[in-house]
Amino acid sequence: MKGKKMLKTLLIFLAFMLACTVLSRASRSLTVAVVKTASPGKMTLEHKVTATGKVEQNQELAVSTQAGQKISQILVREGDSVNPGDVLAQLDLTVLQEQISDCKRELEKTELERSALESAKELQAQKRERAIQRAQEDLDWAIANGDQAVFQKAEEWNRAVAELNAYYQSAEIEEAQESAYKEKIDAAQKACEEAKKAREEAIREADRALEDARVQEPPDHAAEIKKAEAGGIRKQMKKLQKLQKTGGTVKAPCKGTVTKIQACAGETTAEAPLLFLADLSAGCKFTAQAEKEQEERLGKNTPVTLINEQKKKTVRDLKIDSVKINAADAALLDVSVRLPAGALEIGDSAKMIVEQKSAVYNVCVPIQALHQANGNYFVYVIQEEETILGKQLTARRVSVTVQEQNETYAALDDGCLSSDQKVIQDASKTIDEGSPVRLEEP
Repeated sequence: MKGKKMLKTLLIFLAFMLACTVLSRASRSLTVAVVKTASPGKMTLEHKVTATGKVEQNQELAVSTQAGQKISQILVREGDSVNPGDVLAQLDLTVLQEQISDCKRELEKTELERSALESAKELQAQKRERAIQRAQEDLDWAIANGDQAVFQKAEEWNRAVAELNAYYQSAEIEEAQESAYKEKIDAAQKACEEAKKAREEAIREADRALEDARVQEPPDHAAEIKKAEAGGIRKQMKKLQKLQKTGGTVKAPCKGTVTKIQACAGETTAEAPLLFLADLSAGCKFTAQAEKEQEERLGKNTPVTLINEQKKKTVRDLKIDSVKINAADAALLDVSVRLPAGALEIGDSAKMIVEQKSAVYNVCVPIQALHQANGNYFVYVIQEEETILGKQLTARRVSVTVQEQNETYAALDDGCLSSDQKVIQDASKTIDEGSPVRLEEP
């Protein structure tokens, strides 16, 4: 009886221990992190840069016509393709004819005004020459007339002196008669001096008149200005007449695509271009913007693939032509790719893909397995340890050196890990050095 009681007690104890073990394992399974592992492997890392952009022209031409023309029709729309000689716009021929008639009338008026100014200028020149000639004649006459008057007065003075000398030699000197002779001499001398003064005054006045006649008047360029105006009118009229010969049409100078229209029917043309054409003969280019951090992977001549989803078209074997910092945002790069003829059309959108492969690395792990603290990289690997509850899997921290990485994998220095180690790439909860873990069930 006693033995049965002891056996029963033992069985109850064993059942209790079993229950405790089950509860302990169940509790442990709820608190231990469940992890997913991967083995380090050999591989190459792929780097991919993508950006969306648009096809643009390499060269754009401005199409203009004579200013002041009334537009009857614009015959193209933005995005239209045109060939050389295609009519882009039609001008109002009635307005054009009126402008040509106005030019003719204005030219005739200007030519008449120029002719009148030239005649007046020629007449003025003739008058000036005649005034100079007459002033010279007056000067010559003043000199000759003054010389004659002085000569006559000098002769009278000499005769008076001679008469006095003869009187002294021929008769008895009477004071009254002598005084009369001397007065005559004084009068003759005074008349001679006055004749000299009169000569000098007449010559001075005639010389000044000659100088005044020779003075050049300010140059008059009115006729030359009118001539230039006539030339401008004639040139404008020729342009209008040339436009009239084409039927008042504006034609495409080359094969291209209409990129921008700056006028509409009913408006009057200005100095600004009527519209712009992308010159297809100069080719086109694809442009996109990428992050500045991708600069090292977007160098000149880097291979590029373009994909146009709308047209289901892929263009391969292209190369980057240029990479520049965006003018508006220094954090972006402007990437340009020259396109061969027929690759894509101006205005098409496309996705740019740049793919590069690294060298082969011996130790590569998923990027999720890589951790960083204080600027140093590390991973967690699984190791097995003996505990009071038996063998237990724990996490062990291993420092590593990263050679290269992309969005999915990191390449580590050789020797950091062995191929048979299991690297933890995912855990159901936060783990640390020595944290117990268990493997995720398949």
